[in-house]
Amino acid sequence: MTKFFNARLARHQKKMMKYMRYVLNDHFVLVCLFLVGGLGFYYSNLLKSLPENFVWGLPIVALIWWLVLPAGGLATLLEPADTAFLLPKEKQMAGYLDRAVQHSLLFPFVLEGLVVGITLPLVVVIKKESFAWALAYLGLVWLLKVGHFLLLRFSAFQDTKSKVRQLLLFWAVVSLVAIAASLYVTPVIGLALALFLLLILRQVTKTTRLLDWQKLIDQERSRLYRIYQFINLFTDVPEIEAKVKRRKYLDGVLHLISFKQSNTYLYLFSRRALRGSEYSGLYFRLLVVGCVLLLTLRDVRFIAILAALFIYLIGFQMLPLYTQFDYVSLTQLFPVSTPFKRRALRQLIGALLVIASVIFALASLAVVTPLESLLIFVILLIEIGLFLILYVPSRIKKMER
Repeated sequence: MTKFFNARLARHQKKMMKYMRYVLNDHFVLVCLFLVGGLGFYYSNLLKSLPENFVWGLPIVALIWWLVLPAGGLATLLEPADTAFLLPKEKQMAGYLDRAVQHSLLFPFVLEGLVVGITLPLVVVIKKESFAWALAYLGLVWLLKVGHFLLLRFSAFQDTKSKVRQLLLFWAVVSLVAIAASLYVTPVIGLALALFLLLILRQVTKTTRLLDWQKLIDQERSRLYRIYQFINLFTDVPEIEAKVKRRKYLDGVLHLISFKQSNTYLYLFSRRALRGSEYSGLYFRLLVVGCVLLLTLRDVRFIAILAALFIYLIGFQMLPLYTQFDYVSLTQLFPVSTPFKRRALRQLIGALLVIASVIFALASLAVVTPLESLLIFVILLIEIGLFLILYVPSRIKKMER
C-alpha cells in the first residue's frame, strides 16, 4: 500500500506542478520579494525600537507558535471509488496512512520553520540569548505537530469522534504549557514535555477499528477544493465551478453603462466582475487584506509601496476577464470590434483600481496625515495610468495569441 500511495502522490504532484507555473509567475514572485523585503526592514526597525522590558514579547511569540500548530491537514489522496475498490485492502491501510502522515508533515514543518525563524529574533532580543537554541525551539514545535497528526490519523477510524475531541483538548493544553516552559524557563523542559506528549499519544491512538471511509473522502475533497480555490486566483481550474450570484443591489452600477454596441463588452465584463464570485470575492478580499496591512504600518513610504503592490495585484487578477466570453455563442454571432473589447477591459480595470485607491487612501488616514494620504492617492493614480497604458495592452496581446 505504500507503493500505491507513492504512485498516487506522483500523479498528484505532476498535476500540481502544471498549475504552479501559473501561480509562481514572474510578477507574483516579484511582488512577494518586494513585500517580504519591506516587511523584513520594518520588522528589523521594530526590534530595534522595543523597550528594554517588553513584557508582551514572549506571550506574543508563544501565542503565534501555539496558533500555527494546527495548520495543515492529513492528505490521504483518497478518491470516491476507493470505498469499493480499496475496501478489501482495509487491513493493509495502516501503511498507506503512515505514508500519508509522512507526506502531510512536509508543509507544516516548512511553515512552522518559517514562523519560528521569523519570531526567533524577537525571542533573542527579549531573553538576551544567542541563536544557539533555534534548533531546540524548532524541534519543540515539530514534535508537537507530529502529535497533532497522530490525532488526525486516529480520527480516520470509526467511533473515535468523542475521544479525539478529548485528546485534542489535552494536546492543545500540553502544547501551550510546553511552549511557555521553553520560552520562560528552558527549551530542554519544553522538548521533554513534547516528547512525553508524543509517547502518550502514540500509545493511546493505537486502534483496530474500521476506517471511516466516507469521512476520509469528504475531508480529502474539501482539502483539494481549498487548494484549487487558491490556484483559481491565478488561472482557471476545471475542478472549480464558477458561481454566479444575483446581487440585485448592484443593478444600479450596470445601469450606468449606456446601451450601445461599443459598450457590449464593458457591460459583459462589468456584469461578470460584479456577479461572478471569483472576481468580486477576490477584489473584496484583496481590499480588506490591503487595508488591514496598511493600518499596521506607520511609515508613509512603506504604506505607499504596500498600497501600490495591492493595486497591482488587483489589476493583475482582473485580466482573465478578457477571455471569459470568447466561447459564448452570442459574441460569435454578433461580433464586436476588438478595439472596443480592449478598451472595455481597460475601462473596467481602471474604475476598479481607482475605487481601490480611494479606499486605500482613506484607510491610510488612520496612520498618516491628510497630506501624506493625498500623496499616496496621487502615487496610486500614476501607477494605475502606467498599468493601463503600458502593462495591460501587452498582456492582452499575449492572451490573443
